[in-house]
Amino acid sequence: MFTTPSSRRFVGLAAVIALGLTACSSGASNSNETAATSDEKITIEMWDYLGQGVSNTAMEAAVAAFEAANPTYDVKRTSFAYGDLAKSIVQGGVGGAVPDLAVVDVVDNQNFAALGLLKDLTDTQGSKADQFHPGPWTSTQMDGKTYGLPLNSNNLALYYNKGLFEAAGVTVPTTWDELKATAKAVTNGDVTGLAISAVKNEQGTFQVLPFVWQTGGDLDTYETSGAQALAYLKSLIDDGSVSSAVTNYSQEDARTQFTAGKVAMMVNGPWELQNLADVGFEWGVAPLPLGKAAGTGLGGENVVVMQEGKQADAAVKLAEFLTSAEGAKIYCDESGQLSARPDLAGKLKLSSDANLKVFEDQMDVAHARAYGKQYAKVSEAVQVSIQEALTGVATPEEAAKKAAAEISPLLESDQ
Repeated sequence: MFTTPSSRRFVGLAAVIALGLTACSSGASNSNETAATSDEKITIEMWDYLGQGVSNTAMEAAVAAFEAANPTYDVKRTSFAYGDLAKSIVQGGVGGAVPDLAVVDVVDNQNFAALGLLKDLTDTQGSKADQFHPGPWTSTQMDGKTYGLPLNSNNLALYYNKGLFEAAGVTVPTTWDELKATAKAVTNGDVTGLAISAVKNEQGTFQVLPFVWQTGGDLDTYETSGAQALAYLKSLIDDGSVSSAVTNYSQEDARTQFTAGKVAMMVNGPWELQNLADVGFEWGVAPLPLGKAAGTGLGGENVVVMQEGKQADAAVKLAEFLTSAEGAKIYCDESGQLSARPDLAGKLKLSSDANLKVFEDQMDVAHARAYGKQYAKVSEAVQVSIQEALTGVATPEEAAKKAAAEISPLLESDQ
């Protein structure tokens, strides 16, 4: 998801297992709902990590609307801490205790499908590609089949301090060259030009991959496109415009530096808008500066139906509602998230917010981290290359070449 990790309500399980655990056989799909008597509602078990704050009230509102329109169904939600949901789903798949559907991070969708945990929705949902932005839709696809539906989205843009820009006499950068020049111009004393998250976890991958896509390349050309992206970022560190500490920065650390006035720009997502409401300076949001191409990273949530769920048909009905124009608008209006649906562009409660509109307008160039069954290993290779290149352990070219050698066979294994 890569919104600000809040302390979400934790529903404990006795044990957890790693995502790399081999999943059990998917078995036969239970497509028939458990029969309910005329005076008994059908209960749909739903898992998510949206149990706190506006995300929780938004999902409550969307579920309530579904139940009002479908009085024979009752939705039972269980909310996990963000870091525990994926582990619990895999554990449930092995132990035979899974929900009927779940709301999951877009980056986990393909992994769950590869483990045989998700119901193939191709026959009923596979023709809906034109209802969603390309990036979110791609995150639900594997081997030409549909294993989920996009609920909401987010992406990365450039936040900037208007006061520091005015003092330095610079304007908002739109290209890599302009970003480099601007970052250097606003660097002064204990203030540096730009903060990103380049930490060795998925946040680092999420934030650095846009620079790879902006070269016009992708992970299948990482030896060259990765080298160009890493060389560009290393040059910003070398000229003092970016702190070398970014290899340890989370997205929250980048925000902390920005709100403290220690950096003039940061790369971050729309979840930070509410966190900046009370800062003591004027700021704005702009699209990520482009290299050879425009590109940003896609985050958000998808709704998936579990292969071994007891109420598969009811779960599909709920998934359809939550991701429909009606359901998605309810959720996005209450949560402040972006919709994955083009038909809701400009129609959300916050669409009139100029800063949020920047993120909304970038959805057409938002890339999903949808690289198949081996993505966890792919991402780890990218993270290592980021650390090696930006800390100077290896040159950007050496780091990218080493990572590409690991990434290429992982991508080929999904062909």
